[in-house]
Amino acid sequence: MKLLISVVTVCYNAADTIEKTMLSVLNQTYHDIEYIIIDGGSTDGTVEIIRKYADRIAYWVSEPDKGIYDAMNKGIKVATGEWINFMNAGDEFVDEGVIEKLFQNRTIDTVGVVFGDTLFIHKSKQKIVKFGDDPHHKIMPSCHQSIFCRRILLARILFDLRYKIAADYNLFFQLRQMDIEFQYVQLVVAVYDAANGISSRNEWSTQKEMLKIESRSLVYFIRVCLLGLKLFVKKVLIILNMKK
Repeated sequence: MKLLISVVTVCYNAADTIEKTMLSVLNQTYHDIEYIIIDGGSTDGTVEIIRKYADRIAYWVSEPDKGIYDAMNKGIKVATGEWINFMNAGDEFVDEGVIEKLFQNRTIDTVGVVFGDTLFIHKSKQKIVKFGDDPHHKIMPSCHQSIFCRRILLARILFDLRYKIAADYNLFFQLRQMDIEFQYVQLVVAVYDAANGISSRNEWSTQKEMLKIESRSLVYFIRVCLLGLKLFVKKVLIILNMKK
């Protein structure tokens, strides 16, 4: 018996991008998907696009919220699936069979978080970001579009609205502190539009919030700093070798 998976899309005035995101969810070969859309009260035609597919959506609402993480919390509260994924407007699953492939892996049965890699797109450039490429992966192993979490864990923690940009990072920090088991599947799961991401547009503020979160645990803070230094030295050595 297949497990029910809740996919939550959060959007606001996303008429240009919402349909591709919706179709990437609705066309999945894994059929036990509960699709949820939380719209922040769009006025640009987004709601009309959502209505086109209303008979294939388990739950949707269009109302004002306090920002992206408030909307994501709303999604968690109405979800009933065993797992939750956040595929927000503008992003999409890499292909129609990716959820099927991901959940064929039986080693995930006992874990709390399962994740894969992400194809980042920034304007005309593309890059596959793999687990371990970023020092922050020690806490949040990928972007949330490529992560599936047990609903029971998300419902217990929720996103802390005191963090405007890195509330997702804070949530995964808490999961790490709880010693929740994470499972990496070597598979590209999602396509992420980095140009429109909230953290990409506010890199300095994002780093400040992340450091504030990491500083709550000296062990994690030191570990992330050392890993960042290691990656920096590695890049410097590559550049020096190229100049020889």
